[in-house]
Amino acid sequence: MNSRLTAQTGPNAALYPIRAVARLTGLGIDTLRAWERRHHAVTPVRDDRGRLYTDADVQRLRLLREVVGLGHSIGRIAALPDEELRHLADTSMRRQSAARPPATAAPASLIDLESLMIAVETFDTVTLETELGRAALLLRPSELLAAVLVPLLARVGDDWHAGRGTVAQEHFVSTCVRSVLGTVLRAHTQRDHGKRLLFATPTGEVHELGTLGAALLAAANGLGVLYLGADLPTDDLAGSVAASGVDVVVLGVTGASPADNIATAVAEAAQRLPAAVELWVGGPAARRVAGHLGARVTCVATYDEFQAHLDRIGGRT
Repeated sequence: MNSRLTAQTGPNAALYPIRAVARLTGLGIDTLRAWERRHHAVTPVRDDRGRLYTDADVQRLRLLREVVGLGHSIGRIAALPDEELRHLADTSMRRQSAARPPATAAPASLIDLESLMIAVETFDTVTLETELGRAALLLRPSELLAAVLVPLLARVGDDWHAGRGTVAQEHFVSTCVRSVLGTVLRAHTQRDHGKRLLFATPTGEVHELGTLGAALLAAANGLGVLYLGADLPTDDLAGSVAASGVDVVVLGVTGASPADNIATAVAEAAQRLPAAVELWVGGPAARRVAGHLGARVTCVATYDEFQAHLDRIGGRT
């Protein structure tokens, strides 16, 4: 037995292999390894058979799992001492209890974001699509977006900016999310509806996932949806509106593309659309783009703002 192992054990210390810790904490083995490797949440000792965890490690991992289940990112809490983690858990539970009764809580905690991140890191298509599909079955569309897809995409983006992730991983998760959103959108599409909305991104804007999520919300509200995807030329947009007779055009703008070009494309769309057709602009760059176009454009920068306007035109959740 090496010196490090001897130093951290004693007559009252229990040592558990990783499979036993997975059973004791409810965490998957891949998640345990990721929390140790990426976030240094615990530092198990090692012998010639692999990792060994103490009682203190097990208790800390249970505490971390509880706090993550309350909505906190493991990357933000992994370095906190146990006392601060307990305080954070107590505070978060009190806030959630005050905000809504436990009986109305969504089952979002059943979705393990860390497992999804591990699937992204290893390009595990089957696991990622299976887990996202399970989330789509368990959660309402608004919950799926707020509790799973938006946090997952944010984590992947943060990792890429921090140098921990790759462009290939970002493309991989985007492809899987697009597939799941498309499937759920088709499941919610109805023939009998009230207002009809056209969704696209303007020419030059290639990021469409937020816009696809908005289309899903509209369909889930019982409204008609025509989804035309990313980078739609203004001529094609105007022609599609004329041919389809939609009531609202929703354009997504992320700010990832040159702002001047995107603002110009939205301005051109505003000029080409019939006055009776509402033009909504959504996404991270919506306020900046819409601010130059006056009352002709409605800014729906967040999903909450978007939902409020769906309610206004007759949407029903």
